[in-house]
Amino acid sequence: MKKGIFLKLSLGVALAGAMTLTLSSRVDAAGELADTITFTEPAETLVMPFNVTTGKASFEIVSRIGGSGGAIIATHWSYWSADCRHLADVIICLTQDDTVVVDPTSLQGEIQVGTQNVKTGPVINLTGEEGMVTVTSFRASASSQEQRECVIPDPTDVLTDQIVGSWTIANTATNAAAGFSAIGMSTGVFPDAGTFLGNSSTRLPFFIQTFNPTTLTDSEVILITTEFSEFSGNGRFQGSEIGPITFSGSPKVCCDATFIDNLEVAVSLPDVCFDCVGFNPISDNVAEAGETSLIPPTTAVNSSGLLQLTNCTVQDPEGTTDRTSIGDSSQTQFIFAFHGQAVGPFGTIATGKYTGGLES
Repeated sequence: MKKGIFLKLSLGVALAGAMTLTLSSRVDAAGELADTITFTEPAETLVMPFNVTTGKASFEIVSRIGGSGGAIIATHWSYWSADCRHLADVIICLTQDDTVVVDPTSLQGEIQVGTQNVKTGPVINLTGEEGMVTVTSFRASASSQEQRECVIPDPTDVLTDQIVGSWTIANTATNAAAGFSAIGMSTGVFPDAGTFLGNSSTRLPFFIQTFNPTTLTDSEVILITTEFSEFSGNGRFQGSEIGPITFSGSPKVCCDATFIDNLEVAVSLPDVCFDCVGFNPISDNVAEAGETSLIPPTTAVNSSGLLQLTNCTVQDPEGTTDRTSIGDSSQTQFIFAFHGQAVGPFGTIATGKYTGGLES
């Protein structure tokens, strides 16, 4: 059984807790990465990891605190596996200041009818899968406004600055868990990989913090790809939604890796390669059977430090045979990172850090 991540938190307490949100829709972007993403303000699209493999449970919470008036919006939830398979779609309608909690092992659509939230469609169970989910806001149909059904009539009619969200991944045996705010994104304003991850000339690094790997009792580094192109999204939403990286071949992404300890000593590591979402422990001492750690057992690391990833390359979908730096790709793509880690009962989530946008 895999170890869980990571904060010592009862699932019952985590899900029962209530959150009162009174913010209104933002007028101007005030996010990170040159105002292209946000963790704290309403967004058009939310991106989150999930993991319901053996011994894991996941929950996603989404609230509609943006927009104004009484109109219902429709949110499209699209689940993707770590190896890029499209897994499921559900549509959930939200009223103003509405909140929904979703369990990937029991997915259903939903609409509020009168004073009741009514489930719609078949139950979808993603047990055994891990990957990512995107939640995108759309204008709902007239029948949705009349609370008869939840329908998106136009898959290109996205709504900006509508929803916020958070996610949790937990160990069902120990109730150790970790979570963070969803990545808020927009199809109209996407992070520039050339600026923050570099091109073939600059090959800029990004960084993932870790406590001393030898003292960790749990660790999961999660790497998430995103893309907005004519190929991203699934089915009728292809070309109008953010999704995972789309081109064929495996591994889809490979990055050079280095560990930098707290004396600034750099140690070269094997390349980090993954498809749409990567799930790996930081070191072998917290790896379970079948898992490959980012720091191999033959490499001695005994301090806190930084996992530095640089020169992240992709197979460009234009048909070239050579890999290219993600900042040179013909598609609009980006990589995000989380590291859930614990020392005994004390845990944290560290998000990937980027310095490419800083002025010299």
